[in-house]
Amino acid sequence: MRKSAAVVVVLMVLISTAVLAGSAVLAQQPRIRAVAPSEGRALKTITLNTGPYTVGPGADRRSVSIVADQDMHIVSLSHFTGVQSGSFPSDNGHVLSTSPDNLWEEWADAPTGMEPTGTKGYFGYCGRDYYAECAGIGDIMWQELIPAGCYVLVRQGETLYMHTYTGNGTGTPRAYHHLVRVYYW
Repeated sequence: MRKSAAVVVVLMVLISTAVLAGSAVLAQQPRIRAVAPSEGRALKTITLNTGPYTVGPGADRRSVSIVADQDMHIVSLSHFTGVQSGSFPSDNGHVLSTSPDNLWEEWADAPTGMEPTGTKGYFGYCGRDYYAECAGIGDIMWQELIPAGCYVLVRQGETLYMHTYTGNGTGTPRAYHHLVRVYYW
């Protein structure tokens, strides 16, 4: 009986020592804290919208913009591209930038009118899915998330552009529409 009591006491001492050592290690680790809404990081939204417009056979490139009335830390984007009716061949896409240059003009030589690899200064790309168009799906909407803890900064007073491209290869006029809802704090 004494031997088992001694074993229990030794085990209790070892367990207590391990718990205390573990607590000391945990106390040295940085604590993860959530950002309180009172710290001025309430999520806001603003929309860049071309509204529906008609494009005859050929290409159309246009830009829509807003001026940031405060620093915008962009954390997510909702993209919408629409076309009157799904049909091949057409091409429809947009990108965001603080540059006024609609580089879809330079990218027009590419087979699909899309930007080449390595282009800098543009973000938030959304393009059409040819196969969805061929299947008759006229609209595409999706959410683009910026990785956690990251954001795209548009400074107060800067202009944020949505540069669009539409290529209508159907031979008849079609209605198109681009919209981006920007989520920021």
